[in-house]
Amino acid sequence: MRLQVRVWGPFWRLVLLALGFAFAGQPLGAQPLNLSSDPAAMGRLALGELKHGTAAVGVWRDGRATGALVQAGETDAGAQAEAGTPLLFEIGSISKVFAGLLLAQAVERGDLTLDDRLGDVLAGKVTFGSSAVASITLRQLVTHSSCLPRLPADFQAGSARENPYRSYERARMWAALAAQELVKAPPCEASYSNFGFGVLGEILSERYGKPWSELVRERITAPLGMHDTLQQLGDQAPRLAAGFVGREPTPPWDMLAFSGAGALRSTVPDMLLFSRAILAGRDGPLGPAAERMLTPLGRIDTGEIGYGVWIRGPAERRSYFHEGWTGGYRSVWMILPDTQAAFVLLTSNGQAQPWRARNALAASYYPVAAQASLIPATELGVFAGSYSAPGGGTATFVAQDGVLYGRPRGTAFLPSVPSGTDTFLNLDTGMSCRFARGPALPHAAPTSVTCSQGGGEQTLSRTASAPPLAVLPPAAVAAYAGQFVARRLLKADMVFDVRASAGQLAVKLDNQLRYPVFPVPGQPDRFAYDVVKAELQFERDTSGKVVAMVLHQNGEFRALRSGN
Repeated sequence: MRLQVRVWGPFWRLVLLALGFAFAGQPLGAQPLNLSSDPAAMGRLALGELKHGTAAVGVWRDGRATGALVQAGETDAGAQAEAGTPLLFEIGSISKVFAGLLLAQAVERGDLTLDDRLGDVLAGKVTFGSSAVASITLRQLVTHSSCLPRLPADFQAGSARENPYRSYERARMWAALAAQELVKAPPCEASYSNFGFGVLGEILSERYGKPWSELVRERITAPLGMHDTLQQLGDQAPRLAAGFVGREPTPPWDMLAFSGAGALRSTVPDMLLFSRAILAGRDGPLGPAAERMLTPLGRIDTGEIGYGVWIRGPAERRSYFHEGWTGGYRSVWMILPDTQAAFVLLTSNGQAQPWRARNALAASYYPVAAQASLIPATELGVFAGSYSAPGGGTATFVAQDGVLYGRPRGTAFLPSVPSGTDTFLNLDTGMSCRFARGPALPHAAPTSVTCSQGGGEQTLSRTASAPPLAVLPPAAVAAYAGQFVARRLLKADMVFDVRASAGQLAVKLDNQLRYPVFPVPGQPDRFAYDVVKAELQFERDTSGKVVAMVLHQNGEFRALRSGN
């Protein structure tokens, strides 16, 4: 990928504030990062192999801002950047942080309470068919524990290019809420819900008699001087970075009733202004609501959640973040109150991976340290196996050649080192996994493993045996590397790019993301994905050279090695 990079030192004069896993493993080839790293490296990590899109990075650290603009392929945002006008990006679900802050302000004012129920705040507006839905509280909406599904039953997602939220208005949301049935009465174990935050945004709008976007402007962005954070683009549309999904141009998304779930556009300078206001706490321009917003209210995924803000780490060293994703944009925002630091990464490609940079920064913020261990290499096999968590996290461990390899679903195997009793670390990713065995069976196979990374923690139970191999000899995997092309009548060719690294294979199909594939036991030259039900069978000629590959997924697609 050809990258065009522009880097600033202290950049964008900041307005003076008035009052003052699913654990993710490190993909092949990823580099350790921290807040002192070159911001351009964070942008490149997010864009990866993409050939279209832009990444804007901002870091607030030690009282100064640094940043970079990284452009992939033929994307041209240079004229706007050189003119000193920051690019706008859709920030998607980071809008939920603004919805959470508006609720925190309402609670501080005494206008609403976290225990207010939908049946009460929407009395006269919604006739609930389910008493369980009517009993949902604002606390449950803002912590994703309301039991509401991710989207209403009548929502038609469509493709990223179809602008799916543009016509979903308030009356339709109230009708969907009235018709909604729940399997159980709330609260439920936290499960991400755009529906819930859409409802929350519309409740706030109803309560104050103003559009949600106007509440954001009036109570957050205007007081902070965030003039580039808005919902309707208007005459600012030319400043919006062109969005893509892979190589395909994608239009912006417009939202009505889902505004509180993901409607905002913003810039890196504005998001750093916002970060500084939150970091200032109750003594800053947002007052006590800024502190309230960060108060833990429940559990989600591998950590805690406040007013729409995801929380990781112990009480004395917490980090706060949220990610955003619309059709052609992906973003991440993070603040570290302990060090008064902030990080924002906005991209204009729906296949970008800004979470990779956030994970790397979190790993450096919560480092792991190795301890002496007496686990002999001959006993590593007892830890091998597949483990899973009720929330969907999975991990696989394989003992091979005196090393315990581990990986979460969708990532490559990484070697770990023993540290203390039944504990293994990967120092590069900051992941620590502690296996648990019954007290009466200290030498038996573990029944579970608790993995921590980036301040989060998840316990997974043993479910099955592990595959026999994690890695192959480098020469063996190198034989598969290259490009394979499947010709299709009246359709574009399918191009598979197979890359070998550290004894493993990762495959990229056309403009999709690159995913690892793993050897299928007992079947030579056959590899399987774990993110989708699909397998690859490599073919050799009479001399033993790999010359073709067959994709087995909803039929067979044969691809010849490029140059054969």
